[in-house]
Order: sequence, then C-alpha cells, then structure tokens
Amino acid sequence: MMGSGVTGGNKKKSQTLRGVDPDTCMMVFKNHWTQVVKILDKHEPSRCGALSFFSGLSGASPGASGGGGVLRLPTIPSDEASAVHNYVEHMLYLLMEEEPGRGGAMGPILELVVVEGVMERLFLWSLRRHFTVDLKLEQLRMYQMLLIHARQPLLHHKPILKPLMVLLASCAENTTDGGGQVEQVERELVSLLQQLCVSLVRDPSVLELFFHSTQDQGAANFLLFSLLIPYTHRQGPVGEQARSSLLLIMSLSALESRVTQHIVEHTYFCPVLATGLSGLYSALPAKLKVYSEDWHSLEEADWMQIRKC
Repeated sequence: MMGSGVTGGNKKKSQTLRGVDPDTCMMVFKNHWTQVVKILDKHEPSRCGALSFFSGLSGASPGASGGGGVLRLPTIPSDEASAVHNYVEHMLYLLMEEEPGRGGAMGPILELVVVEGVMERLFLWSLRRHFTVDLKLEQLRMYQMLLIHARQPLLHHKPILKPLMVLLASCAENTTDGGGQVEQVERELVSLLQQLCVSLVRDPSVLELFFHSTQDQGAANFLLFSLLIPYTHRQGPVGEQARSSLLLIMSLSALESRVTQHIVEHTYFCPVLATGLSGLYSALPAKLKVYSEDWHSLEEADWMQIRKC
C-alpha cells in the first residue's frame, strides 16, 4: 500500500514540497484522497459498516478469518491496488511536510486525515487485501516514517492512534506466516514500539491517550508495554531495542502512578523478569577462585579496559 520511497526512509521527493503554497498541497492531498475513496468504496459495504467493523477489531485479531468474513471477499484488481498505492505515497509526503497552524493548531491536511478517518480506512484496506506480511511491513514502516519526520504531533489524535494500536496488536499476534518473514515483522514491530516509547518520553501528555485508545481490552489497556514483554530476553538487536524501550517506560512510571500500577498488577513483566534474573543467578559459579591477595580490587588499569556501553 505504501510507496517504497516513504517506507524505505528516502525523503528526496519531499524536498520539492518546501516553498510550495500550502493551499496547493491541500488541494493535491484532497484530490488524491477523493480518488482513493472511490476505490475503497467499491470494496466496502458502506462507510458505517467499515467503521463498525473496525471498532470490533479491538477485541479480536484483525487477521482472523471470522470477523464478518472480510478476508473471504473477492481479490482486489491489481490496477486498483496499484492506484491506491501511488496516491497514498504522495499523500504521506504531503502529511509529513505540513507545518502546524497558528498556536500549534492542526494543519488542514492533518485535520482532513483526522476527520475523514484516513488511517482507519487505510488499515481496513490492508485487511481487505488479506493483510499479507508485505502489507504489515508497509504499515509498520509508514507509521515509523510519520512519527520520525512529521512536523506536527500525530499521537494526540485518536483516529490516528487507534488504528496504530490495532496494527501493533495484529502484527504481534499473527506470527505463523513463516521463518524470515516473521522475523522481519518482529524487527519492524519492535522498532516502531521503540519510536513510540521515545515519543512518550518526549511528550508524556500523550500517555493518557494510550490508555484510553485500547480501554475496551480491559487489563491489557496499556498495549505498548505488554507487546514489548515477549522480547525482553531475546538476543540480538530486537532484544536490545525491546529492553531499551521498556526502560523508557519504566522512567515514565516514576512520574505516572498509573503506569506503575499497570506494570505490577496487569502484566506478567515481574515473573518474566524474575525468571530471567533466576537464570542469570544460576549461571554464576558456586565458588570464586582467588588468584592473588588483591583479586577483589578494581584498579584503574582494569576499568579502563572495560568496553564502554
């Protein structure tokens, strides 16, 4: 769905937007979205039906074959899928480059994205196209690009945050697609989770929205933290990113009691952490060898050789 230029991190095209009249950008965005909607409407029973289906995704896996039989509908023609792909690519560039309005108000493009539920409908479009691994990767990378490069805060708006949360949950739950593709999804998922944690630390006021965005999921309503736990003891870059992200959330818990309460009472982080520490403890030697009288001392020459983290 998303263009490779956006999802791959290449912003060369977006440079040409600087200095362009904002009204022109808005007109182009609106025209592109109109064309996308024409295609989307052909494959959705109705606007209300689509959004009611989306509302029900919070309590179930979006990739399930039940869910109203969405994944059993006829295949979408390749020319229509390609058209949406190209329109959305240009729309994302316009959204990323838009400056906020006076006093930090939403720009007209962002306002249209929120009012029209653009991100919800694009997520539904991915589901309608069977939500393949490639589509998961595209959506994960799309949100990473928006969070990193957008000139306006996006997470303050529930029509953007809610489909993002459902996307994260669906990518975490469906890990049976096979081998390296699953690893790719996991890498992009944890990378996006880390970016979200960084955004939370920079702007803790968004934390309230994260709790409310998935409040219908009960005890698991702080989905961001719960999704990181399975990667706590993972080796390699994925595990390092997950642990770094968890530490960022822990730093927030010192300021926000709700986060502390959620971690202790509504997640299995404590037993996971205890199990890991227990494993490390059991790996310690039963006895320490005494090599010299000053074996217990750490001299300057010793700590100078320790690799800096």
